Amino acid sequence: MNAAAEGTTYGPVSFEITEERVRTFLELFGGPPGVPPTILTAAEFALFPHIIGDPALALDFRRVVHGSQVYEYRRPLRVGDILTVEARVASIRQKGENGFLTVEMTMKGADGAVAAIARSTMIERNGAG
Repeated sequence: MNAAAEGTTYGPVSFEITEERVRTFLELFGGPPGVPPTILTAAEFALFPHIIGDPALALDFRRVVHGSQVYEYRRPLRVGDILTVEARVASIRQKGENGFLTVEMTMKGADGAVAAIARSTMIERNGAG
C-alpha cells in the first residue's frame, strides 16, 4: 500500500435512500420499520470500487481483512434522502508488516449539511502464513 496516497479524495457520487432499498435491506437483515442506520454501507459501496481499484493506492485487496466500521450520525436518515457521498483516505499506517488503511466517507443531504460520516479500517496483511 502506498502511504503517499493518504489524503486522496474520491467522488462525489449520489446515493438515494429509496423505499425499495430499505425494503430489500430489511428483508435481508431484518430489523424494525424505518431506514436502518447501516444502510450507509450500501452508500459506501458506491465508492469503494474506485478506492480499492486505484493504482496510486496500490492496495492488494486479496490480502485485505476488515478491521473496523464506525458510523457517526448528524441526523436521522429518511426515505427519499439523496446523499452525496465523498471519500477521503484518512490514514495509512504500517504496523509491523501489516498496512492499516482508514477511509472516511462523508454523506451530505440535499441541503449540503452532513447527514453522516462512515469510517472503515481495512488491514492489508503481509501475506505470510
